[in-house]
Amino acid sequence: MPLGMKNNIASINAINHLAKAQNELSDSLKRLSSGQRVNSGADDPSGLILSESLRAQVASAQQALQNSEFSLSLVQTAEGALVEVNNLLIEMRQLATTAANEGATDYNALLTLQFQIHKAIEGIDRVSRFTSFGNKMLLDGSHGTKGSGNEEVVFIKASSKTLASPVSGYDVDITEFPLRATLTADLDDDDASGLQITLEEEDGAIIRVSNPDGATAVGFVKRLQKAVLDSNMNLNIHFDADDEELTIEHREYGLTKGFTVTGTKDDVIVDNAFEPELLLGRDIEGTINDEPADGDGLILTGEYNNEKTSGLSVAFLGDGTGNAGSVTVAQNSLKFQAGVSADEKIVIALNSTHSTVLGRGVDNTSGFENLSQISLKSTQEAIDAIRLVDEALDQLLSMRSQLGSVQKYTLETNISVLRNTVENLTAAESNIRDTDMALELVNFTKNQIITEAAAAAVAQSNQTATRVLRLLFNNNPHGNWSFFRDH
Repeated sequence: MPLGMKNNIASINAINHLAKAQNELSDSLKRLSSGQRVNSGADDPSGLILSESLRAQVASAQQALQNSEFSLSLVQTAEGALVEVNNLLIEMRQLATTAANEGATDYNALLTLQFQIHKAIEGIDRVSRFTSFGNKMLLDGSHGTKGSGNEEVVFIKASSKTLASPVSGYDVDITEFPLRATLTADLDDDDASGLQITLEEEDGAIIRVSNPDGATAVGFVKRLQKAVLDSNMNLNIHFDADDEELTIEHREYGLTKGFTVTGTKDDVIVDNAFEPELLLGRDIEGTINDEPADGDGLILTGEYNNEKTSGLSVAFLGDGTGNAGSVTVAQNSLKFQAGVSADEKIVIALNSTHSTVLGRGVDNTSGFENLSQISLKSTQEAIDAIRLVDEALDQLLSMRSQLGSVQKYTLETNISVLRNTVENLTAAESNIRDTDMALELVNFTKNQIITEAAAAAVAQSNQTATRVLRLLFNNNPHGNWSFFRDH
């Protein structure tokens, strides 16, 4: 290789390699000190874009997880309050059942029971007014569904899927009128003499009443009425002495509200002796806003898959078919952001548990419209109070069931999914962005060796000029530099 003075190509080449090695060594130090393989867009442009996108998803999933856990705490608080209301309703039913025991309850006892049941109602209203989560009231109806109907159509409840109605409301059309299970039969003194019948209420009590030989029909009916009352059967017994006609009627409407009668005489109350005769009522049939609805006694409930009236329940207290009017619905359910996208929301309806809301839609002799109006001043009022409390329990259990389903199948499942999502997204982001420490230490050591070798090469290449000067000096006959200056 020729020796030159003006350009030291070997040195320039060594310096270039030294600079490259130093840059790579600096990058290795940056990765080792930060723990990240991608520290800037220059390190890996496509990796940076994907990594930042995953980071955004991880942050959103972590916040959604926190939201879901917060929402779960709210639901648990509401459900805990509903448990207390449930316990109060059970105690109220016991009080009403005690008051219905006419034979062993005097007027003073009724007054005491009346006082207790009013205090229980006050307790329910207190829970409704003051149950809160932070500053958010839970059971006062401000975060649920509200509705109103008319004299024939009573709003019972709605779900979080029920859409708010227009101002005119949703039309309610009745196609089949509900009926009570009823038995009407002729009964004179000859028929009643020596008669024995057995009454069995569906999923309820069983009584057997015998009439002695020669006893009258009126006497038999009184024995039957007393047995029904003592057993708290949900039946009304009426006898028209002028027409000699006995009527046994279930107090509630519906196909499942029936009873069975068995008699000991042919063509007396029943057609065939010793053969049980089943009497069943009929459930209401109709539509709400021209969407299908399920009937249960007096209550119509919009089917789950309905577009607008899903879960909307109304009670029909009219006496005919056709259009019964309309029901208006306002939707104020709570909405929780439970996922990383804007559409991942959980909607929960927390309806009111106030006594003026519970127990609606029960047809009763005493004229009670809701739980707040019940009284125990007479046997009939006590019987009707039991029916309203039962309806209130059904409403409350429906609320608890919905909250429990949201808690178990929605929130807890969502929390589990989000935890897995955060874990997997973090792992994916780590694979893209985090430093492989073992590999980077190998690269750092390699670049360190290359840097030292390149620095040595630069020092060695710089000796070329020295060699040229030495060569010139050795060929100078005068032994000094003035020769070159003069020539």
